[in-house]
Amino acid sequence: MISCEKHAQGLTLVTVSDIGSNHRALLLPNQDSVDFIIDGEDFVLAVSDGVGSCSKAELGSKEAVASCIRVFTLIKNRIIEFESDNVVDALINEWRVSLDHENLDDCCATLKAIFKIGQVMKAVSVGDGFIAVSSDGLNLLSPTEEMAFPNETSCLCSRIEPRDFWTGDFNLDTHKPYAAFCCTDGVANGLVTGQELNLIRDIEENTSADMLKQEIEALLEDISDYCFDDKTVGVVKYE
Repeated sequence: MISCEKHAQGLTLVTVSDIGSNHRALLLPNQDSVDFIIDGEDFVLAVSDGVGSCSKAELGSKEAVASCIRVFTLIKNRIIEFESDNVVDALINEWRVSLDHENLDDCCATLKAIFKIGQVMKAVSVGDGFIAVSSDGLNLLSPTEEMAFPNETSCLCSRIEPRDFWTGDFNLDTHKPYAAFCCTDGVANGLVTGQELNLIRDIEENTSADMLKQEIEALLEDISDYCFDDKTVGVVKYE
C-alpha cells in the first residue's frame, strides 16, 4: 500500500493505492495510477485504472493522470477556458499525444478527475469507479455504470469521444467545509451500492483532517478482504 498526504491552504489531500492480490500473485504491477497538484487554493486530483486485458494498461493509466496535471496547468495559465467541453477535449488530446508511439488500444484506461478552480469544482469521468462531493448538505455523485458483461467499461482508447465522458460542476461556498472522493472500481466494487454519498458525508462531517489518511488506509484494508482488484483512492477535505 502506497499512501501520500499533503496539507495546504486549509486543504488535506490524501491518496492511497494498493495492488490487488490477483496481480500480486501473478507478479504483475499495480495498473492503477493516482496523482495531484495543489496551486494555492486550486488543485487537480485524478485516479485511473488501466484496463486489465490491455498489454500496457499500467502506462495508459499513468498517462491518463499525467494528462490531468497538464490540463490543469493549461487552465491555470489561461491557455484553455475552464469549461467542460474544453477540459474534456484537452484531456483526450493530451492522453493521445503522450502515447503517440503506442497502440492506444494496448493502453486503455478509465479516468476520474476533480479540477478545483476558484469556487468551482469540476468532476470529469469516463469508465467505472466513482466521484463524490459533499458540502453542507449538497452532494454530487458521478453515475455508476451497469454493464452487460463483467469487466466491460467505457474508457480512454482509440475510439474515445467527448460524448463518452460525464462531467459535473459543484459550486463551493467560500466559508463552508467540503470533501471530495474519487476512486477506481477496485474500491467502488467493495462498497455497498448506494452508500457512496454516505461515505463522503461521513468524511466531510466526522473525519478529522489529522485522521483522514488513517481512515482511508483502513477502508482499503477492509475492502481487500473481499475485493482482489487493484484499489486506488484520492480524497480531499477542506476545513
